[in-house]
Amino acid sequence: MSDPPLGPEASGPPIIRVGLDASPLRIGYAISASGTIVQASTFHVSRDAPLDARRGFYRMIRDEVRQLEEQHASDLRTIGIEAPYVGPNRQGSLNHARNIGQAEAWMFSSFPYAEQLIVQPASWRRALGLPARGKDAPLVYARRTYSDVAEQDTADAICIVDALPHLEQE
Repeated sequence: MSDPPLGPEASGPPIIRVGLDASPLRIGYAISASGTIVQASTFHVSRDAPLDARRGFYRMIRDEVRQLEEQHASDLRTIGIEAPYVGPNRQGSLNHARNIGQAEAWMFSSFPYAEQLIVQPASWRRALGLPARGKDAPLVYARRTYSDVAEQDTADAICIVDALPHLEQE
């Protein structure tokens, strides 16, 4: 089986996908329709805010996706969520994992029909032909596909959503 092309996909109803890069202080997201980024941004959360503070951000993403679904008579196909970072700081790793859990709960309650993929950074980087490490390559890639990218989390979410056609086959 050959890999699907990167970029805009074949004709027919738009294929809607979401990429998320959620961490304790930021939620980067990107929404694509048939391989074209239609919205991407990063929400910031204060360090002392409870996990519940992210709920409003997830509602905004949900509403944008539902508007696209109605506009194009097409359902969300896949949500790719970057896997939690597990590092030397035990509490930081637990906080990151909680954020991913909250993103999963949002996805299951908002879009039970969509496929959910937990995506390792190495997987989305490999799918896009990017180096395994470093922050510059995802930023350069994201700015080529969506010019209004100022933050690393937005860039990572764009890369995740663009890699999903390849990762859905794995």
